Amino acid sequence: MIDVMHNELLSLYRLYLCVGGMPASINNILSVDKDIMNYNKKIIKNIINGYLSDMKKYVKDATETVRIENIYNSIPTQIGNKSNKFQYSKVRSGARSKNYETALQWLLASKLVNRTCLLRTPQNPPEAFKDEEIFKLYLSDVGILNSVLDIKFEDIILDKEFIYKGDIVENYVQQQLNVNFEHIYYWKNDNTAEVDFIIQNEDGLIPIEVKAGDSVKSKSLNLYMKQFKPKYGIKLCTKNFGYVNGLKTVPLYATFLIK
Repeated sequence: MIDVMHNELLSLYRLYLCVGGMPASINNILSVDKDIMNYNKKIIKNIINGYLSDMKKYVKDATETVRIENIYNSIPTQIGNKSNKFQYSKVRSGARSKNYETALQWLLASKLVNRTCLLRTPQNPPEAFKDEEIFKLYLSDVGILNSVLDIKFEDIILDKEFIYKGDIVENYVQQQLNVNFEHIYYWKNDNTAEVDFIIQNEDGLIPIEVKAGDSVKSKSLNLYMKQFKPKYGIKLCTKNFGYVNGLKTVPLYATFLIK
């Protein structure tokens, strides 16, 4: 991609990180000529309130409604868990999976959240080797995530460093991949190595590493490549398109092209 176009697309990508992809949100940012300073933040807050209202409307059991809300509200702070997995204990002290299983299924069925399961062994068929008890949850829209975390738009637009930067980008990537893939996984070994996403296409099981900036160094992805020898790996970052030693570099704005 020529540099001028690449930089323009990065700007649009960062704008998308701010407002997300909900139709009302997109219509509003376009109506103000993509000026983030004039974007109406109340739009996404109203969408969130609508979601919470639906939980009460369609779930008649008050206890179950509270459990659904508790899971949903805990996701933004759980994306960056050091344990690299969703923990029911972070939803509520003493919470157990058996008590929240139905609530989680409601959220997944309503498409308000997306799930990525741990792939114990990167082998076909992957569904036979996933661990349904260990997974990550993401919000269905990155704009909603930003609203809940109350991230400053200027930090995103100016590409500043802030505590949730990597988590926001990871949620964005999962959101994009979720459109093209029915099943998405992640991989980690017993030590510290972890690959953010594993997808399956006609080339087999493909590892994907996500970087919020232009760094393309990844010990975990390199370890995975040596151990499991996929046809190629993908690094998503802010660098331009490239291909070196079996690793494809793909700009974050082009995540939707991974099919």
